[in-house]
Amino acid sequence: MNKYGPPEDVDMELTEHIAELRKRLTRIVVALVAGLIVIFNFSDKIIKSLWDYLFNTHIAMVAFSPTEWIMARLAVSLVISFTILYPYIMYELYLFAKPGLYEHERKFLKIFLPFSYILFLTGAALALFVVLPRIYDLFIRGYLGAKPFLSVKRTLYSAFKVIIAFGLAFQIPVISAIATRLGLINAKWLKEKRLIVYIAVFLLATNVTLDFTGISQLIVLFIVVIMYEFSIQIAKLMEKERKCELTKLDI
Repeated sequence: MNKYGPPEDVDMELTEHIAELRKRLTRIVVALVAGLIVIFNFSDKIIKSLWDYLFNTHIAMVAFSPTEWIMARLAVSLVISFTILYPYIMYELYLFAKPGLYEHERKFLKIFLPFSYILFLTGAALALFVVLPRIYDLFIRGYLGAKPFLSVKRTLYSAFKVIIAFGLAFQIPVISAIATRLGLINAKWLKEKRLIVYIAVFLLATNVTLDFTGISQLIVLFIVVIMYEFSIQIAKLMEKERKCELTKLDI
């Protein structure tokens, strides 16, 4: 081990790294499955409450196949389980990376990972409480008096895709800050990839949402643009701090 390297850095075979990663991922999957099983018992009530909230009027939930209601309950349970266990998932991934991190990098991650969870919840809440009710209300008005029959599974799947998209979009500054601090990317690289990212996000949003008006896609793109541009400024700050820390290590 290099005396200037991370305090717990040791030489490991590739198979050892894979085994360690498999152990962490196994724990994550077990936790998610356990959470899914617990929440599944209450998922029917959660779905009914969510449905009434999204449409703010009486719209019948329709299941077009025998398994659709079960799949909808499983989807709700998995999303809620993932949201609750997000800090634990990040903790397991941190433990996997910890041996290869310097002490200052560990402190940095301990600060930013909780902040990452807060941003994820902020993005998800923005989608759930602000964006989705307005989009769904627009859909219902578009029927012009005709009674809609909406698939409970497809409707909820689309809603969860938008919620997760917003939550992940709010992760962009955190991911950029961590990657820049670790020397994986820099502000210049982010600027060069800007247009590619925006096009990819818009195309992805078009394929994962049920909004044919383009409103939800534009909203997702707008959020991503704000977060991405903010990430570039964060990356600049991280570059300066990283240079200062590397200079101290050389001394």
